[in-house]
Amino acid sequence: RLSVDEWKSDWGPESVWLKKFDESLRKAWEKGLASTNRFFTECEVHAREGRRFLRLLQQFASTMCSMQRGRQLDTYLQIFDLLEVILSEVRFFEIKLDEYAPAVPYSQVSDARYYS
Repeated sequence: RLSVDEWKSDWGPESVWLKKFDESLRKAWEKGLASTNRFFTECEVHAREGRRFLRLLQQFASTMCSMQRGRQLDTYLQIFDLLEVILSEVRFFEIKLDEYAPAVPYSQVSDARYYS
């Protein structure tokens, strides 16, 4: 749980993420292409780390069969809470990356995710 809390963006509640993303992107654009690329690379790393947390939770959940029923229920509830937080943030960043810096772009703002 502490690792996830440290991983979460400091953009506040989900309702303001779009505004914070737009502000951060605008600031990066003003500094030039290198800054814009760095911004999108950081977004991609953040989403990738979130995916890693999801895999860890999946592995952990698959090993819970041997736990006592009460502990099992509590652990499932904690996992569900973490999933909600992680999935929301990963989904947001992945959608924004696909929108602005697609891996196979037709038009792109940044080449941070361009694969040749």
